[in-house]
Amino acid sequence: MARNPNARSRDMLISLAVIAIPILIIVALFTRTPSTDAEAVDVGPFLTRAGAESPYPVLVAEGLDDGWTPVRAAWAKKGQQWITTDPALGNSWQIGYLSPDQIYYGVLQRDAAGADLIRSTTREGKEIGDPVSLAGREWLRYESKDARTRSLVNEAGDVTTVVSADDDFTRLEAFTSTLVEAAP
Repeated sequence: MARNPNARSRDMLISLAVIAIPILIIVALFTRTPSTDAEAVDVGPFLTRAGAESPYPVLVAEGLDDGWTPVRAAWAKKGQQWITTDPALGNSWQIGYLSPDQIYYGVLQRDAAGADLIRSTTREGKEIGDPVSLAGREWLRYESKDARTRSLVNEAGDVTTVVSADDDFTRLEAFTSTLVEAAP
């Protein structure tokens, strides 16, 4: 029986295909760029509930330019399940927006455990600079240890409000100046 002189080439190509095709599939799956389009959240039901149940006025952004998207909203009364699945330490409101350049700006309010809220939300940030007056409130500037996250903190009575973003203070202050008390 004579050997086929092309068998080596053919076998080599088959072996290469058997190895290369799964590798190409794996590369395609792991190098795919995820979509940057965040899905908007309907803030209305959360805002209605918070407005009816909250002992303090909750804040929302008003008059943002096109491209800002509300992507998170949550409300829990003290002791109810919070977004962490733990009981809320106080009456807690959270709303988050994604800026046109895909930076998350979060607003958190709580009427208890203010020091804990500040520590966790500012990423154990330290107070820096002078206070700033925005949206009818006095805000203290905080910056995380790695200087990535900047926050503005307002404490009025028992209510602590923290506005945070991984952005500079100029843009964070511009966002914070859009905050208004939501109508009940």
